[in-house]
Amino acid sequence: MHHRDTTNPPEWARRVNRGWFVHGGLDVTADAWLTHLEQTDPARFLASCEIARALSRGPDHTIDPKPWFYAGLFSLATPEEARHYLANHRFTAAAIPALAHDATLDHWVSTLGPASREVLERLRAAVRGLASQYACSKPQGQG
Repeated sequence: MHHRDTTNPPEWARRVNRGWFVHGGLDVTADAWLTHLEQTDPARFLASCEIARALSRGPDHTIDPKPWFYAGLFSLATPEEARHYLANHRFTAAAIPALAHDATLDHWVSTLGPASREVLERLRAAVRGLASQYACSKPQGQG
């Protein structure tokens, strides 16, 4: 699937999410997340979709864009939101800043093989970099 287009980021993110086959219902979870953000924090909704689009282009064109896309969508989640929406999606949860110091996820990451850990570390660094650019788009109720 070619993901470069000029549609607005939320339309693009929803279309991409609907077009992929994913494990464990991550597409349904992502759709619920997008609806939640759209209703509660439009600025963070837009920023999350922009981050997902930027990350899904990935560091190169030989990798699967799905982990990058989903980490981008959830990149601005609060710890509470991340625990709620990503309870069954450990790889995505482990990639986002909100759960960077979660002991349970850290233990799970330690069980991954070297290649998976390397992808996760690259993903974490990319997510941190882009999410920090959107620091002004803090979740409602956050200082």
